[in-house]
Amino acid sequence: MAFAPLSGRPLISVVMANFEAGEKIVHALRSVLRQTVGDLEVIVSDDCSRDGSLEHVRRLMAEDERIRLITAERNGGPAQCRNRALELARGHWIAIVDSDDIIHPERFERLLAAAAEHGSDIVADDLLLFFEDGTAPRLMLGEDVSHTFLVSTERWVLAGVDGTPALGYLKPLIRADRLQALRYDQELRIGEDYDLLLRLLLEGASMLVVPEPYYLYRRHSGSISHRLSVPDMEAMLERQVDLVERYGPFNSRLTAAFELRLGALRQGLGYEYLVRNIKTRNVSAALALLLRHPGYFEKLWASFAEGRQKRSAPPTTPASPVLELGANGTEHPVPAYVPTTSTDWTAPRQRKVWRDLAARRGAGAVRCVPLDAAGRYAAGFIPEAEIASEPLVFEAAS
Repeated sequence: MAFAPLSGRPLISVVMANFEAGEKIVHALRSVLRQTVGDLEVIVSDDCSRDGSLEHVRRLMAEDERIRLITAERNGGPAQCRNRALELARGHWIAIVDSDDIIHPERFERLLAAAAEHGSDIVADDLLLFFEDGTAPRLMLGEDVSHTFLVSTERWVLAGVDGTPALGYLKPLIRADRLQALRYDQELRIGEDYDLLLRLLLEGASMLVVPEPYYLYRRHSGSISHRLSVPDMEAMLERQVDLVERYGPFNSRLTAAFELRLGALRQGLGYEYLVRNIKTRNVSAALALLLRHPGYFEKLWASFAEGRQKRSAPPTTPASPVLELGANGTEHPVPAYVPTTSTDWTAPRQRKVWRDLAARRGAGAVRCVPLDAAGRYAAGFIPEAEIASEPLVFEAAS
């Protein structure tokens, strides 16, 4: 696959923050470097890692000049880490990919095509959540979303607090001309992605979501994005109050959306106070909170049950199979391949078939034998899949 030399401005700058991803960063980088859109640069911004991840990065740098590495003297968190990379990014588009995740080989090609058709400044896809403990994969947007949709500021604010999926987990591509000098809030260690995109939307950016799960999102206990603390929640709440004061006043619908979100953040902060009081054995304060907020009982019990389940013996995971994948005549038939140039972005996405295919992953990498273009496309939805055959030649957008 040909790609432009780094002397010119690349189409995409991939920002990859890293903190001790270990060997997982190899899968992340290779998934980016194998994109059908090769006109890109990858800026790995390391946050003072002490493991062997930088050795992997430097080895891959020797193989591919599109990788750039910047390091830090002290750990500053993901927002600061990404901001350092954004200062060096030269691409027309900015893509956020985490150092332990994986993306489909055609992800950039297809998202850029969808953004071009809709004239969008921001484009994102669904996340295929895969778990290190053998839990079945899930679709972050849930089971019911099947069509491409636009995201208004109101929808973004309400996401995750009105029963809809929390869109702040999405990993977008952002038009650099729209981003300009806007940067992540370095005071936030949780919710920094949500905050950046909210400010972009408040300043007039347009956003599109394609519900195909081209982004394979690794879930494991070491990720800080799934743990909250009192300081984290306080920072998120303070940031939301500041944004309302800075960008308001709003229309009645957006005002109501912010009020609902602020209420949810205050509830979340109260619960984290409860957890902290329990951990520090401040019984009187914990009981006072439970009496004022009886709903915390249910959340506390759910958290206890989840922790107990995690401490139990993990289920035996069978070895990953060898899969022959193709549109016809195979044990595991997959949908026919549709080139990007022929894709109808108004048609429903075939999402569940990719979730079910990813569920075939067991212990060790799945070895895939693509029999045609459909099989090769399908293999891209299986985390850490090994492609056993020689690459097939099929139509792709220029």
